[in-house]
Amino acid sequence: MFGTGWSCAIALALACGLGLAGCMPRTDGPPAAAVPDPAHNSRNALDWAGTYEGVTPCADCPGIRLRLTLHADGRYELSTQYLDRQPAAQTVQGRFAWNAAGNTVTLDAAGANRQFRVGEGRLLLLDRDGSVPSWSAPGRVLTRRPAG
Repeated sequence: MFGTGWSCAIALALACGLGLAGCMPRTDGPPAAAVPDPAHNSRNALDWAGTYEGVTPCADCPGIRLRLTLHADGRYELSTQYLDRQPAAQTVQGRFAWNAAGNTVTLDAAGANRQFRVGEGRLLLLDRDGSVPSWSAPGRVLTRRPAG
């Protein structure tokens, strides 16, 4: 009815469509994981040195007020005060180290080896085993105080 011209055109259209389908990205597998840029991490891309404050959970008191000052040279000062139990804060000084990824600092033994994930203007207190809670977890975030 249409003749050979139409059948050649249909065959050509099918061949082109199938050929282009091979060039399309596949969507049947899991999405590719984002690859972190090793040149940009909290240590070298954020203005992290400064003083952070917050109240963290306590098993038998209303909370523990933490004040942590991180210095650019690797020193820190940590003040802790158990609310409703300790009239004055206890302060220790020491050194901290960055992890290989450049996103977490670990205080030395004087700071009970506490670990903090470093974010923009805030620190996230990690679990004792090093696992990372959500940034929205209650009582886990210390907020940076304005300088001055």
